[in-house]
Amino acid sequence: MRRRIAATGRLFLFFVFVFALSLSAAQQPPRQEPQPTSQPPKQESGGAPQTQPARPGGGGNTSATPAKPIVPVAANTIIANPDPYLGEYISLTAAVGEPLTKSTFSVDQHGSGGTGGSSGTGGSSGIGGSGGKDILIVAPTMTGTVEHGSYVTVLGELVKFDPEEIKKKTKNYSVDLSPDVIAKYKGKPAVVATAVVVNSTGIDIAKVAPPPLTAEEEAYQKVMRQVGPANTALRSAIDKMDGSAVKDQAVILSKAFAQTETFWKTKGKADAVGFATEARKNADVITAAATAGKWDDIKAAAAPLGQQCASCHGVYRQRLDDGSFRIKESSR
Repeated sequence: MRRRIAATGRLFLFFVFVFALSLSAAQQPPRQEPQPTSQPPKQESGGAPQTQPARPGGGGNTSATPAKPIVPVAANTIIANPDPYLGEYISLTAAVGEPLTKSTFSVDQHGSGGTGGSSGTGGSSGIGGSGGKDILIVAPTMTGTVEHGSYVTVLGELVKFDPEEIKKKTKNYSVDLSPDVIAKYKGKPAVVATAVVVNSTGIDIAKVAPPPLTAEEEAYQKVMRQVGPANTALRSAIDKMDGSAVKDQAVILSKAFAQTETFWKTKGKADAVGFATEARKNADVITAAATAGKWDDIKAAAAPLGQQCASCHGVYRQRLDDGSFRIKESSR
């Protein structure tokens, strides 16, 4: 009898042991298969992944701005092996080898470029005589001058120099180099510059100067300069529930939008007239509501008023290189 009890006990412990093992196995996470090592993204010619942020605009002298990063590179690197950087938008800091014309000059890493020839015409083959170790800079919008040996930072697209190709890439510009200098650089790396910053002053001498305003544009700009501050003051007055200030700013806006309607009617821009009309109507609603103390009506009209401004700006306003805003050329 004792033997039977002992055997039964051993059997029970065995099943308990097996059950514990099964439970432990069930609680283990599944075995992970090794994952293949991920490969870096394939790079296009030029060595930069195409998923980088878009580069800044080209200063008004290029026809398109590809969504590529700015690639910092040394002059010596370009001279030794330019192919990976062709077509890239580069940043290059180097010394001026020689001024060539009002819109072209050469650079090299250490300012060892030759000083022979006339700096105004580029008419001597001695210019840039650094044994082929200089790079041509073409800056169609350059308004300042550079001096031999001074350091500059150039931003622009690296290309193989060809006057006809550069003409296609720029607006209303033709290379002004003499034939012998064109022959010297043709097929060699060159930068079509959108910015030329003189390091000693920090001034960009290739920044596009805005065209002068017409009398009509000056009058319109004065109206627009009233709208922004008035709209800001209006919102502040609404937050403070200052009915008198709300009414004052709404009257200013209503008058400004009426003038805006008149301006765009002369241009034949129906959508712009519509934006101004809707904004004026909202300003009038705010004026009436402020007089009656109807704050819900004031708040309901304030948001669409601002939306009309944003819609019009999206279609008819452009930001120039100097940071100022103008009416888009196609809208004038």
